[in-house]
Amino acid sequence: MEKRMLQLNKKKLHNVLSIVLTITLLIGTLTGYSSYTGKVAKAASEAITSMQYYSASDGPILTGSGVDGASYGFVMPIFNGGSASWGDVASDLQVNVKVNGAWVSIDTVSSFVYNSNWGNWSDSGFNGYWFNVNKTTNLQLQSKTNKEVTLEYTLQFTQLSTATITSMTATQGPQLTAGVTGGCGFTYPTFNGDASIKYEQIAKDLKVYVRTEDDKDWIDINNNAASGWIYDKNFGQFFDGPGGYWFNVEKTTYVRLVSVSSPGVFLDYTITYTKPVRDKHVLTADTTTFTAGTTGAIGIPLPFIDGGYPVSTELDNFIYEVKVNGAWVELSNTALSSFSYQGNGYNKLSDKNQWGYWVDGIYGLWFQPIQQDMELRIGYPLNGEKGGNVGNNYIVYSFIGNPNAPRPDVSDLGELELGTSDSSKLNGWNMVWNDEFAGDKLNTSKWNYNTGYFIDGDPDKWGWGNNELEYYTDSEKNTFVKDGSLNLATYYEPTTFPEIDPNRVAPYSSGKITTKDKFTFKYGRIDFRAKLPAGNGLWPALWLLPNEDKYGTWASSGEIDVMEARGRIPNASSGAIHYGGTWPTNTYLGSDYVFPEGESINSDYHVYSLVWEEDNIKWYVDGKCFFKATNDQWYSAGNPNNPNAPFDQEFYIIMNLAVGGWFDGGVTPGEGDIPASMQVDYVRVYQAEGSTDGSYTDNTTEVTPVLEDKAFGKTVQSSGTENEVFSANNLVDNNTATRYASNFADDAWFIVDLNNTYTINQVILNWEAAYGKQYEILVSTDGVNYTSVIKQNNGAGGVETLNLDKVKARYVKFQGVERALPYGYSLWDIKVMGN
Repeated sequence: MEKRMLQLNKKKLHNVLSIVLTITLLIGTLTGYSSYTGKVAKAASEAITSMQYYSASDGPILTGSGVDGASYGFVMPIFNGGSASWGDVASDLQVNVKVNGAWVSIDTVSSFVYNSNWGNWSDSGFNGYWFNVNKTTNLQLQSKTNKEVTLEYTLQFTQLSTATITSMTATQGPQLTAGVTGGCGFTYPTFNGDASIKYEQIAKDLKVYVRTEDDKDWIDINNNAASGWIYDKNFGQFFDGPGGYWFNVEKTTYVRLVSVSSPGVFLDYTITYTKPVRDKHVLTADTTTFTAGTTGAIGIPLPFIDGGYPVSTELDNFIYEVKVNGAWVELSNTALSSFSYQGNGYNKLSDKNQWGYWVDGIYGLWFQPIQQDMELRIGYPLNGEKGGNVGNNYIVYSFIGNPNAPRPDVSDLGELELGTSDSSKLNGWNMVWNDEFAGDKLNTSKWNYNTGYFIDGDPDKWGWGNNELEYYTDSEKNTFVKDGSLNLATYYEPTTFPEIDPNRVAPYSSGKITTKDKFTFKYGRIDFRAKLPAGNGLWPALWLLPNEDKYGTWASSGEIDVMEARGRIPNASSGAIHYGGTWPTNTYLGSDYVFPEGESINSDYHVYSLVWEEDNIKWYVDGKCFFKATNDQWYSAGNPNNPNAPFDQEFYIIMNLAVGGWFDGGVTPGEGDIPASMQVDYVRVYQAEGSTDGSYTDNTTEVTPVLEDKAFGKTVQSSGTENEVFSANNLVDNNTATRYASNFADDAWFIVDLNNTYTINQVILNWEAAYGKQYEILVSTDGVNYTSVIKQNNGAGGVETLNLDKVKARYVKFQGVERALPYGYSLWDIKVMGN
């Protein structure tokens, strides 16, 4: 949640006709290169003895042009004649910039900010640097150990002027045909009859609209996910060659490029998508025997239908079966087939045989790990309709397994037992700290407000180092407790900080709280039960930082992200660790969780958990493990010989709702996305029973709460009364001259709505003569799901004081079981004591 590695927009390469049907289609992708995620050697201490340019296009001179600047990138040089990787020498590599004729460390040059205009990139096993500059810049890579070992680069920049669009001529199309999977693209047109004018020069004057053959109106697809057009999911830009736009369509689609300054200047494209006409729906295939590779993976194209490739609307009609003990069983029936479907690519946390779809110009299936020989058959209905008769319309495939293919060890990745809103007890765990957010105020003995917009008051460190757009306040508008949950809310409330930078506007207010110096822990388990907001540019986070920078500043001392989410992509969340060297030699490792169909971060509360042990950390959503990191993957440059550093010290808890920032590629909120809020039902920290590895420090100064009658004057519902005189409202009027009498039934009941969620310690029943011999007290936070907290089997009347174990409740229900007298249950009043 702190500094992120900016993605290199200029280097993104899209294969327009090949959109991978894995995580891309499920949660989208970020624009540009991903950050470095590979493992760096533990010690990372090998000295650099030589450096050579990786290729002629990676130095020494790189050229670029632009209006406000240009992006440059190059692959890391060849280190030590090829015997060392970047990971081996990372701690010995320094980046210098030439200033006034002298080489100085880039970290000392105020105009260069890591994650803002320079950083590292990683793509397909390659690593390198990227830079955004607006003037010609000289760079030098230097060994810290052998300072004479250097390699120089020149980033030549040509300034371009902006232009408005007066005409556009298609360079491809404008009549285009989508491929089988719906993929299609076109290069940027020629602007103003001048082929030398680049897209960057007219970018601010160009708008893109689309409509399908079923639409009447043009749709502005810029930052308009609600329309169904989502950048990098079904449309986007490619930057190789002259650059252009790509689309993934399911029907004939029209694209209009329009000049903002001159709306009468536009260029229309037609992307024709023709659904194939089928006759007999007969399947055929070129190859039917496939051999598993070293990983046990097999990929097959789907069979032809009437000689043509299947299209997306036909995928659901296929039948997939595997032969088990001589009988064909449905592949999707995991209990019989032993195969588990994965819509997010191969899951390294599962030891099951897995399968899923892939798409690369055509559609196909993948399987992994195939260790044994087996047969698969694919069928298709002869009438082309799902569920129709298949007859003998099957293709049978033979898989030759690889018995040596690895299968993940998941012995420690079982599901977690979860608590409930009303119960924190878990077998094998001792709770050492928690906040249930009962009452109506934030407990500031446990939490600190983290406010502002600048790190350490530095005007160059605005937006929390991530280009974020929110400033944090201690206002109850942004951070408040209501109905048993913490609420962190963001609003569009532009403000400035004139004492730091009067020209910098922070558009959104929001909330952020921490337990720094109040509660910290090492090892154990933490559970957050939270409901998160959906919407462009929203970035909710639940995370941990070290209370002391034991191994150096971020990220040498580590960071643990229990949960981060992109509001633009509500069907997924993620977890990560940050480690390595101090910025900018940091790196990270993480993974995503994709919710089951019909669920999302905003559909309901979900439990986000982290189990932290000495040599590994595991992430869970709703008790299901989706990611594991081990100590052979992380390291700290501050103590490279310590295998557990930096995650062997106490960390504190942070919760915040950010807006914008690099986490989702700079996406900003659209209309209707703000205001937004995240709700947290509880935070609970546990340590394993019998464990001596973990520790915690609790400096919380608890204020002894004063118990109050939370039922007084509140609303009461009941199953009925003896008559109007004995109203249920008499239960909560604090007047013993009036009383309540129920209808004449053993199962009579009443419910008191406390109008807020409180921690309650006692229920006091002041009985008249007709008391309850047997009854039950139940509580609820939502008025729907009730938990029994008291069962009275031997009531004696009078004043009964029923003690509870700090139960969180808004609704308190009396449920009769047996009356002592043949009348209704009769009470002078009820008191619900809480805080």
